[in-house]
Amino acid sequence: MAPPGHDRLHISCEEVAGLLPSSPSNNDNPTTIKHLQLSFYLTDPYLRTIGHAVGNVVQSGKTDCLEFTILADVRHPEYEQCVLFGQRFMSFVQECHAAFRWLTRLVLENLTFGHTDIHNLLHTCNKLELLSLTYCDAVIHPVTGEDAVLTIDAPHSSLLALEITICGIKTEAAEQGLNWICTNPPLCFGSVPSLDILVLRPRCPALNWQTPFRLSHCLSNTTSLSTLYLNFCDQMIWIEPEGPKHISPKFSNLKDVYLYNIFYDCDLNWTMFILEAAPSLNNFYLMLFRHPCEKSRFEDIAEKVNVLWDQASPGFKHHRLNVLQMAGFVIDEKLIKYIRLVMERAVGLKRIRLLDQHPCTKCEAIYNGQPPSPVRWSMEIPGRGRGEETNKAATSRWLLLFRSN
Repeated sequence: MAPPGHDRLHISCEEVAGLLPSSPSNNDNPTTIKHLQLSFYLTDPYLRTIGHAVGNVVQSGKTDCLEFTILADVRHPEYEQCVLFGQRFMSFVQECHAAFRWLTRLVLENLTFGHTDIHNLLHTCNKLELLSLTYCDAVIHPVTGEDAVLTIDAPHSSLLALEITICGIKTEAAEQGLNWICTNPPLCFGSVPSLDILVLRPRCPALNWQTPFRLSHCLSNTTSLSTLYLNFCDQMIWIEPEGPKHISPKFSNLKDVYLYNIFYDCDLNWTMFILEAAPSLNNFYLMLFRHPCEKSRFEDIAEKVNVLWDQASPGFKHHRLNVLQMAGFVIDEKLIKYIRLVMERAVGLKRIRLLDQHPCTKCEAIYNGQPPSPVRWSMEIPGRGRGEETNKAATSRWLLLFRSN
C-alpha cells in the first residue's frame, strides 16, 4: 500500500525544500541549522528533492547532527520488494552524496542489502555515529539460494552505536505473523573500531530448526564495545555461552550489559559467562518475563529450554562489578541461588536491586500469583564488614535490595 497522504507528499517535499536555503554560500548571512531530523518514505521522485535540499544546507559544515529515518512505503514487503528498496536506497546515497557525507544518525527499515552495500554506505557516511536496522538483511546467494550473512566491516568509520532488530520473511498465513528466518549468526562484524553500543532484539521468534549462535562468531574484530543490549522477547535464548578464550577480547571494554525479557523458567547461571569474559563490567541488568498473556501464537518456533553452562573457571572472581539489577524478581530458590552465586564471584559488588515485574497493559495476571508489593530491605555483604549505609555506592559497605510497586 502507498504511504498515507501519498498525494500530499510531493507538495510537502517541495514546501520543505523551499524552507531550506538553496545555497548557504550565496547568502551574506547564511542560515545555520545545527540539528536536522527528517523522516520520509523511500519513494521516488521525492528522495532526490529531499537529498539535494539537505545537501545544500549541510555543505557549510556547520550542522552538528543530521538524522534520517527512512521507511518503506509498503507495510509488509515481500523479499523481492525489500531487494528493490535496497537498490533504491543505495541509488539515493550515490546521487545525494553531499547529504549523506554529513549524516550522523541513520534509521532504516525493510531493506535487503547487496553484498558490498553496507561497506559502501559506511564509507560514504564517514561521520555516521548511529545506524539502526529493522527487518534488514542481505541478498540470498544467486547460485546456492542460501541466506547471506549481513556483514559490517568498517575499519575507518565513526560508528559508535549499532541497533539491529532481527527478523526475516513474512509467512504465508498472515495470522502466523513473522518468523526469524536467517542464518546463524544472522550478522557479522569485520573491523568496526569505534563501535560502542550494540543492541540486538528479534521482534519475532526463532524457528525450531535454528540453534543459538556464539557472539564471538559475529563480533569478530570488534573490541571497543562498552554497552551490550540483548532482548530475548520471552523466547529461546538465542546466544550460546562460551568460554573466555574467544569472547574476552570482544568484551574487554564492556561496562554495561542489559539482558531483557528472559523467559521466567530459564536458569540464569549461563549469564555468568558474560561476567567472566568482561573484566571491566560495572553494571549488569536482567529482566525476567512473567506475563502469561504473551504466550506465543506462532507455530514451529524454537522450544524454550534451559541453557546449561558449567564451564566457569573454578577460582574466577570479578573485581569491578558494582551493580546487579533484576526486574521480574520473586522470592524463588533458583533466583536466590543465582544472586548468591553472583555475590560469591563479584567480590567488589556494592549494590543489588530487585524489582517486581513491570505492570502489564494487557492483563493483571502474573506468574505464581504474586502481586507487586512495596518492600525494601538491606543486608550486609557477607565477609566484607558492616559499615554505615550511604548513598555513595562507591564507598558503601552495604548491599541494598529493593522491590518496587
